Amino acid sequence: MALHAQTPADAPARTGVPAPVPVPAPAQAGRAATALGAALAERGEHAAAERALRRAVRCCTAAYGPDDPRLAVPLRALGAVCVARGRLAEAEALLNRVLVLLAGPGDGTEEES
Repeated sequence: MALHAQTPADAPARTGVPAPVPVPAPAQAGRAATALGAALAERGEHAAAERALRRAVRCCTAAYGPDDPRLAVPLRALGAVCVARGRLAEAEALLNRVLVLLAGPGDGTEEES
C-alpha cells in the first residue's frame, strides 16, 4: 500500500468541509487597498488615501475588467477624496463612471418620449 502525503489541500476532502473559493490575488489586493484608502481618507490623510485608492482601482480593473460594477466601490471612494482635495472636475468624472457601472449594460434601445 502506497503512502500518500497529505497536504492542506486534502483537508476539505477528509473533513467534508467544502474548500474555499479562491479569490484572485488582484481582487484581494484591490479590497485591501480600498479598505486602506477609506481608512486614510477618514483620518484626513487624503494624499495617502488617493494613492491607495488608485492602486485599488488598478487591482480591481485587473481582477474584474474595466466595466465590472465592483469597481464602483473604489471609484466612489476615490471620487470623494478628489472632492476633499478640491479636484472637482476629476471627482465628477469618477462619480459619473460609478453611475454608469451601477446602471449596468443597456439593451441598446432607448425609448423616445
